[in-house]
Amino acid sequence: MPTASRNEIDRLIDSCILYLGVERNLAPRTLAAYRGDYQSFAESLGTSGAWKSSAKAAQEWIAQPGNALSTMRRRAAALRVLYRFAEGEGIIARSISDEIDLPRSRRTLPTVLGVEEVERLLTALGTPVDESDLARANAHRNRALGELLYGSGGRVSEIVDLDLDSVDLDDGSVRLFGKGRRERIVPIGEPALDAIQVYLGHWRAVHQQASSRASGSTPEPKALLVSRGGVRLRRESAWSAIRTAAVAATLGREIHPHTLRHSFATHLLDGGADLRVVQELLGHADIATTQLYTHLLGSHVRDSYRKAHPRA
Repeated sequence: MPTASRNEIDRLIDSCILYLGVERNLAPRTLAAYRGDYQSFAESLGTSGAWKSSAKAAQEWIAQPGNALSTMRRRAAALRVLYRFAEGEGIIARSISDEIDLPRSRRTLPTVLGVEEVERLLTALGTPVDESDLARANAHRNRALGELLYGSGGRVSEIVDLDLDSVDLDDGSVRLFGKGRRERIVPIGEPALDAIQVYLGHWRAVHQQASSRASGSTPEPKALLVSRGGVRLRRESAWSAIRTAAVAATLGREIHPHTLRHSFATHLLDGGADLRVVQELLGHADIATTQLYTHLLGSHVRDSYRKAHPRA
């Protein structure tokens, strides 16, 4: 049976998640991630109520052995939110949130594909594994997925969440909902529009009519990209499709959906796009996040200089 202390933090977690969903309008996946971290933290406390009087328990949980730096930063940020909420509700008498250190991240430049590599990846995505109707439907859907990721710069969660009415084929744009459910309209090019129209013209119906292998799965008639039985394409399935295509395209390194987002931003800047425009297209709240790609572009330019200039 849970102790009184555990009941208290469980109630705090429920209230905080409700606040984040209603007041901060966080997406369901983000709320689930917060809840998972909070429940893990609560389990680490045992019967101790010391978490209310110092940041020691929080720091120990954040820095558990084996945690990657990205995990520690995510945990620290999540706990800061929980503690600030507890302070605001009067559950904690003094400010502990400011004592939770956010581990300093090492700047790492993301993987970016060249234009020719993007073409190889998209071709691999659109190549069926056999001549069956279902395999061909998968290939046309996966090609549309890849074209949307690269054509819009959207996050994979934003792309799989697209509904039929989120795409304006006449205007050549998609309506994406980013972090905090912030809406943005992003243009997409002819290749993406063509891939979507081909998929919608016949192959989406093949998916809808195929029997679903997943028990309890619910068809979603409004979803743009679907799997067997008309079930919305899952984020995990999108990741698997990109990784499989990357191997088939012999790209020689680990590729994931976000790689196409990184490539989208870098290729735009390389082509002369304004940084503020790229920020808006990516849905970044802070332009400092977008500026990472200028560092990447600088690295690319330096590498090209060293390879090409006779006195480099």
